[in-house]
Amino acid sequence: MSVSKMDCVAVLRGKGEARVNLFRHFAPATVNAIIRELPISSRVTIYPKAMICLMTALRLGVEKQKYEFSKSDVAFVPATSSICFFFSNAKSERPLNPVGRVEEGLEKLERASAGDVLELKAI
Repeated sequence: MSVSKMDCVAVLRGKGEARVNLFRHFAPATVNAIIRELPISSRVTIYPKAMICLMTALRLGVEKQKYEFSKSDVAFVPATSSICFFFSNAKSERPLNPVGRVEEGLEKLERASAGDVLELKAI
């Protein structure tokens, strides 16, 4: 296990799971707060063909913000306290904190539908 990298799994109940790596050097305070809260579970918010978001109870500010994200990126949205998993390249109007990448199984997360529960947990 690396000091900078945290191995996690995102489990979409009944549909599969994806391996996710969180990287402390992307946004240290944000990633540490997420790790302390694991496991995080909630219903997904779906943005078709763009991303799905997992609501959290975290209250964090902007840190090392970015506006452009690539397929497989994972980011934290301070405005809505959500962790987002990107399915395609995207530009945001709001600043997002980059926190990691989906290493494998992204296609399983793309199967999410309204009402599905996603759980992010450490391996």
